[in-house]
Amino acid sequence: MNKKISRSRGKKVVKKRAEVKKNPHPKPSDDPVLMDILIRIAGERGYEIAKELMGNEITDEEIANRMGIRVNLVRKVLYSLYENRVVSYHRVRDEHSGWYVYYWRIEPERAREYFDNNKRQLIQKLEDRLDTERSTNFFSCGNGDPKLPFELAAENDFKCPRCGDKLEPYDNSSVITALERQIELLRHHLMES
Repeated sequence: MNKKISRSRGKKVVKKRAEVKKNPHPKPSDDPVLMDILIRIAGERGYEIAKELMGNEITDEEIANRMGIRVNLVRKVLYSLYENRVVSYHRVRDEHSGWYVYYWRIEPERAREYFDNNKRQLIQKLEDRLDTERSTNFFSCGNGDPKLPFELAAENDFKCPRCGDKLEPYDNSSVITALERQIELLRHHLMES
């Protein structure tokens, strides 16, 4: 049986080669959508760490050694990616020390699922905002202060609560058009992915 020896917490870890699985997924640099997802979730550092996971399962300590960074920083990023279900792990008990060694791998399909779910949530929020914009009469002073719905404008005698200027009806047709375009664009991207 082929065995590979690596270091974990300063002790030797013996693992069977058969336990280390190759990951058949493309590299994030080959997949711009995956690259974008990783950067959005964990930033540039997270993207660089995730690149190390492409192709096989690897320990957090091996990633830290390859990249020349602290292992606790690698773990922090991996935990963030794990919380978003972009990476997964399995653990193997070290026969000599009794410690668990964690092997991490990237899950591109889960990353896309996470991204699509976020798009759906954003679409829902934009649709809610669009409904509000369509169903509410707004008033504004024109000085850049927040617009007010009719009820609040009436309570303030149609005077801006910030600057005291007179409130005039606010034409929100451009806001409605922008929201409609954004929703349509997100739906289109969702259909493509």
